[in-house]
Amino acid sequence: MSPIPVALPPALPSELLIYILTHQTYPTTLIICQPRSSFHSSLLASIPQTLQAQPPPPPAEGLSDTQSEPTSEPPPLHLLLVPTLHQIAISRHIHLVFIPTVSRLRAYLAVFSSIDAESQAPPEKKFDKPGTKLPLLVVYGLLELHRDTSEWSAQGLGNSIAGLVEAGWRTGRKVVVLEERGMDECLSDMELEEGRKNRVKVWEEGVPMLNGSVRQAGLESEDGGWSGRTVEVGRILARWFKFGKGDWEECEHE
Repeated sequence: MSPIPVALPPALPSELLIYILTHQTYPTTLIICQPRSSFHSSLLASIPQTLQAQPPPPPAEGLSDTQSEPTSEPPPLHLLLVPTLHQIAISRHIHLVFIPTVSRLRAYLAVFSSIDAESQAPPEKKFDKPGTKLPLLVVYGLLELHRDTSEWSAQGLGNSIAGLVEAGWRTGRKVVVLEERGMDECLSDMELEEGRKNRVKVWEEGVPMLNGSVRQAGLESEDGGWSGRTVEVGRILARWFKFGKGDWEECEHE
């Protein structure tokens, strides 16, 4: 039985990579639905910039080494900036793909196979008990890829999601989808309850039922509305996915 696909709340690019490094097992494929340069810029912005450690200054005249003024310790490095053996070992076996258009995503999923990846598999190891982790097929920015295109509809999203789920089933992967969270969406502790509602705001957004629907100027909202019936994005996802909780939600407000 194939694993149930999971939809996670939006995450920063750095949170996405930590999730992959924590939960992945071979083979894992990560599809980034934006150009490489855009993702790299967002990733660098999401990693706190830390000062490089400088050598301690010489002790002041008349003071011994034990009497020298204490120096402040450099701030700890972000997890992604620490090249642990674990990260180096498993990052070699994560297949990263950048797909900036809906048509390319569907074409890629239609022929998606783990055969090529398995040809470069690491040496097989035998264990007494099988592991609990599953190979992943992760798509980052699936909804945003469809926005402002003729495929921004229940029909368009459904066609792409069906191809994604079928690709996961065909290759025995656990499918995971999540959107990118902006840096300005970080919340304080006092906004936690309200933030949990806003965090999945994209799932509550309404889209037209069919491709090619026209957005009409409305009086009740600045964005106007769609002609004809609409449906929430969350209801479309619920046909295939169960909604999960991200690791970043547990530590963000500690």
